Amino acid sequence: MFTNNKFTMLLNFPEQIIDDFIIPAFTINEGEIIIIEILGGAKFRDLTLKLNSIFTNQNSSFKYVEHIQTDSLLSFIFPLTVEKYLKNSGSNIFYRNKIYELNWMKPKIKVNTLAGSPRRILSLYKTLTFTKNIIIDLVGVDPIGGVEIYQILKSNKNKNGATILFDSCNEFENDCSKFIRTKYIGE
Repeated sequence: MFTNNKFTMLLNFPEQIIDDFIIPAFTINEGEIIIIEILGGAKFRDLTLKLNSIFTNQNSSFKYVEHIQTDSLLSFIFPLTVEKYLKNSGSNIFYRNKIYELNWMKPKIKVNTLAGSPRRILSLYKTLTFTKNIIIDLVGVDPIGGVEIYQILKSNKNKNGATILFDSCNEFENDCSKFIRTKYIGE
């Protein structure tokens, strides 16, 4: 990490070709939101997982916002509630409690009853209890939920948090710190 009086550089990514995509070079500093636009489709998930691995190996303070899985037989018998999901949160109580500021979010709500956007918001807040540097995608999130999530990311940015957001749209292009377009070079 590079530090001077104005910022701390958290990650320096050189241009690379991964899975038939050219990913341009970029850096990310504290207090920045970087959006990496990847065209939707079958290769989106694989590419984001590979990039996530590269980024977290280069700087372990970045943590990926996991998708909540509740499809097991055990979760059918003993449903995962919001309260149980947040039980193993990190030490940042501010973000753990922030989820309950949403009018519709209650501790006893079963996670498997939540739609994509509320699940993603729940997972985002839990991840923010561990670190202020996150990697997230908007898969399964509706447009209104995407805006809500982006507002949370902007709030985190104001606390010198850094975000790498994978998206297949450009709706936040003029509001983020840097917008990176990948280029597909496959057949």
